[in-house]
Amino acid sequence: MTERTMNLGRCLAIDTSTSAMTVAILENGNMLGEVSSYAERNHSIGLLPHIQDLLASLHLKPKDLQSVAVGQGPGSYTGVRIAVSVAKTFAWSLGLDLIGVSSLEAMALGGAMKEQSATGNGPTWVVPLMDGRRKQAFTAVYAYEGASPLTANGELGANWQEVLPDGIRVIGSWTEQIVKQAASSSQGQRPYEILFVGETEGFKDELEQFAQAWDGVVRILSYGIEAEYIGRLAYPRLAKGEKADVHTFVPNYTRLPEAEANLLAGIKTKKGDH
Repeated sequence: MTERTMNLGRCLAIDTSTSAMTVAILENGNMLGEVSSYAERNHSIGLLPHIQDLLASLHLKPKDLQSVAVGQGPGSYTGVRIAVSVAKTFAWSLGLDLIGVSSLEAMALGGAMKEQSATGNGPTWVVPLMDGRRKQAFTAVYAYEGASPLTANGELGANWQEVLPDGIRVIGSWTEQIVKQAASSSQGQRPYEILFVGETEGFKDELEQFAQAWDGVVRILSYGIEAEYIGRLAYPRLAKGEKADVHTFVPNYTRLPEAEANLLAGIKTKKGDH
């Protein structure tokens, strides 16, 4: 704990952007407890009981919280909406600071901590993957250098950075882009290893092809988001005084929900018929 986080109090961190439903409470940057489960269809039913159970296990009440951090997406539309709605309700009803965190970045950070660099011979690129169906992935690229992206105090290190932003990409062309980006990186920025984390099972063939095309170290880790890392990403921003407006805060869907996209496509088609 440093001066940046010592007076920020307790933060409720939640994410339901994937099949993982995960809740954590951190105090001044230190994790007090976490509860996670994997049942995507039960997020709307299970999230509030998870929060209540975690608070009770720590002998805390909602009024003992100072902030709420939420995985803002991208990911499952319904899942992201559930977490954001609950976070906004807590923030509004209890007067808590609210902040949104990239679910992909939390996935990348948590995966990096589970599969830390064994050598530290150069930058590690971390590529989170959420299955977007039809061989598409919600994804991004983050980088860190050294053995861990977190400091000895558990704070986000200055070496953690975004290389390519959140988006939805076709997995085949995406892995080709990563190869080109890595190969063209300047000396000192070229990754020594590339770690794919998250919902990797559906992209097995593409990741195997990537490993053949890339001449560096490639590691693959199946991993579910943990709310601890939502909180760890939130604290540096809270320390800077950042917070979202409760009334205008919305999920980051990255693309339109399929039903809305189909509706818009139908409207455009009808207009074209006239």
